[in-house]
Amino acid sequence: MPDTRATMKGIPGDAARQRGLRRVLVPLTALALLFGLGLGAALGAALAMPWWVGVLAALAALAGLALFRRRQPSLVYGFFKGARGEEIVAGELAHLPASWTILNGLILPDGRDVDHVAIGPQGVFVIETKHWSGEVSVEDGRILANGRPIARSPIVQVRHAMAAIGAIAALPPGALHGVLCFAGRQFADGAVHVDEVLICSHLGLSAALTLGPAVLDATDLARCVARLGSLALTEGF
Repeated sequence: MPDTRATMKGIPGDAARQRGLRRVLVPLTALALLFGLGLGAALGAALAMPWWVGVLAALAALAGLALFRRRQPSLVYGFFKGARGEEIVAGELAHLPASWTILNGLILPDGRDVDHVAIGPQGVFVIETKHWSGEVSVEDGRILANGRPIARSPIVQVRHAMAAIGAIAALPPGALHGVLCFAGRQFADGAVHVDEVLICSHLGLSAALTLGPAVLDATDLARCVARLGSLALTEGF
């Protein structure tokens, strides 16, 4: 029986998880090295320095570890929450028809990653996923979180990714679209457009992508998938 769902490539949320783990492992490794060198110097087994300098270094490492333990949950929580949001959106995109291909965690040539790129007859959709807490709304073209405007609009992030994807895919006019998708129910408004970017909830996202007319035929789709598929995807550790 032929598969009736979209082809999924890449691991949704993996890039966010890797960033979260690096936020833990890098400082933890540095503190461990500092403690080891300090202890070795204090015992006269490492480095040509007074013993008291080693003691201070070891104590500084312990103090840093205590601070790290207090801040660590907040340091990594956002990354893993974001990764969960990408999994939610990918689950919704998986309901698209078999004519669609979904690239999760597409890595651009400059090293940035795009959460999802959906390629189908209605065009190429560059999707940035957010999984925020509280209520999100749009007012006068601005995104508000709990009624307050945010400092760095993710719409700019979407448009930068669109420019990079458009340059690689060489799409015909009207075939490239940007989407800012909120995973969960924090976005209470209906789907709206701001600066040519669709802002919506993940609920009904697959239906929204298939509403417009077909602008890419089978040949166009194969070319887009080949060009964008040549880029790296986040595929786990």
